[in-house]
Amino acid sequence: MRIINVVTNVDNAVKDIESFGVFEEQLANDVAKVAEECFVKKVREFINGDETDEATIEDAIENGYYEDATKGYFYVGIVWSYIGE
Repeated sequence: MRIINVVTNVDNAVKDIESFGVFEEQLANDVAKVAEECFVKKVREFINGDETDEATIEDAIENGYYEDATKGYFYVGIVWSYIGE
């Protein structure tokens, strides 16, 4: 089984991990979309909501992470992990 984790790190400490299980491979894209929405929400919250530069969001999605050290250290990333069969 695959798991998508959205990990938030603030000031070099893990603040939050949200996990999304891919129980059936045919649903993997649906689960990935929900995880991506969670990721984008966390980035938007950090950089103040709807005023977010869409290019910044697109870059973060493409890279799989967003980090900023201007107001302390902030990192949020999407990490895939696997549970052995």
